[in-house]
Amino acid sequence: MAVDILGILTLPNWLCGVMATLLAVCLYTWYKQRLFHRLGIPTKKTVFLLGDFVDMVRGGFSYLGMDLYKRYGKVFGIYLGNVPALVISDPEIIKHIMVKDFDHFTDRPPFLKLTKFWKSAVSVAGGDEWRNIRHTISPTFTSGKMRSMTQFLQRSLDVFHDILDKQIKASPNGFDIDPTVRCYTMDVICSTGFGLDVRAQTNPDNPFIKYSKRFLETSPLGMPKFILYILFPDLADMFPRLFETSFMSKDIMDFFMTTTRSLFEDRKHSESKHKDLLQLMVNASNLAETEKISNSQRKGLTDEEILINSIIFMLAGYDTTAAGISWVLYELALNPEIQEKLVNAINDEIGESPLSYDNVFSLKYMDMVLSETLRIHSPATRLTRMPDRDTEISGIKIPKGMNCQFVTDILHFLDEYWEDPYTFNPERFAPENKDKINEYAYLPFGVGPRNCVGMRLAQLEVKMTVISMLRKYRIYKGSELKVPLPRSPYGLARPGAPVHLRFEPRGRNK
Repeated sequence: MAVDILGILTLPNWLCGVMATLLAVCLYTWYKQRLFHRLGIPTKKTVFLLGDFVDMVRGGFSYLGMDLYKRYGKVFGIYLGNVPALVISDPEIIKHIMVKDFDHFTDRPPFLKLTKFWKSAVSVAGGDEWRNIRHTISPTFTSGKMRSMTQFLQRSLDVFHDILDKQIKASPNGFDIDPTVRCYTMDVICSTGFGLDVRAQTNPDNPFIKYSKRFLETSPLGMPKFILYILFPDLADMFPRLFETSFMSKDIMDFFMTTTRSLFEDRKHSESKHKDLLQLMVNASNLAETEKISNSQRKGLTDEEILINSIIFMLAGYDTTAAGISWVLYELALNPEIQEKLVNAINDEIGESPLSYDNVFSLKYMDMVLSETLRIHSPATRLTRMPDRDTEISGIKIPKGMNCQFVTDILHFLDEYWEDPYTFNPERFAPENKDKINEYAYLPFGVGPRNCVGMRLAQLEVKMTVISMLRKYRIYKGSELKVPLPRSPYGLARPGAPVHLRFEPRGRNK
């Protein structure tokens, strides 16, 4: 069969079909990629159909930086394929979204069509489901619970120092500290969160480390469903089941599901005296099964919510904390005068006393060093929110469902809010200077009701680890250390090259 065009040209049906499809794709893309033009918002120059997909492949999730801010201003649009996103670097607008208008910006926009199981993660869940999960797990991270966790942290820390001593003797000229730190943080999150002794530090082939590393190095950029989703988001909305993905390969999922399900079942059918995250979720699950809830308002957690959030906390607690420790050690090696000032503060304020929640958090200069490290090396390079209705803030029209992004690679380096922003300077976080900091231009853990729920535990772990190391060692740059140290192209801001450092024992009183 063929199609006759005005008696001049005859085309086969298949070719007409191809041409019609291409025309439809072009018209669809033209319409989708003119959204910001219609809203009067500056737009980053983009590639037809692909949008910023090529830039993201080249630069990872942190491809948005100060060069774009200087070119397009505090608010501009980008397209990942045909999916629009609004990049916002105005602290006043961020304040509205994250705090003042939070009830209408509770949810985070999806970057994939996730399965129902994955949508129950506290980092992904929306609306009342998120509120219920957050309300259930928040008591795990009170100061009282943190104090009880220090004993588990110290046990892992003792093993860490035994291993570190051996590595220093074996490699006096330096070595990559990051893998050792990662095994340590895996032991910590498993013991403090789940009462699990995985002994990752003494087993270099530990499956928890192996599967966690594989998952955290997974990129959606190579997933066919992700590519189709960003090219044809409306099609994905029309047929969501066809685009659903778990974002985790089957063997990785099987390992973590088997582990967490076994722990969950043991806790659920026994009278456990644990006071960790898992037990808190199990208690909430039991409450949901035994209590009648009025007004149809659900309490407690389902079995699926407990399982997925156990996996999420295990992975997040392992990776982001390890990255934080490595970045602090890196900055101290580059800034020996700051390192010595911190050592003097430790000697003066803590001395020989055992480390505890209270003396660790009372050490002001340690907090200043960590705060500055997190400014320069923020755990997340971007935060996102999505409005549940059309809205307008400071003259900017934000349509319902818009992906609103706050990029820490921009916010944390704005001259308007940070003097000499590319210099590592803990003094900017000194108590007398804290009033000068705009809290909506500093987002290492987010801000507002949906900030990082595990922030205090992460801070405690990083501070205890660094203080314990500085009591024993001087830290120097290793001969193979890259300066500046690149960042991993994956979503979380872990080092992208070996953190090659050299350690020398120091006298206790030096």
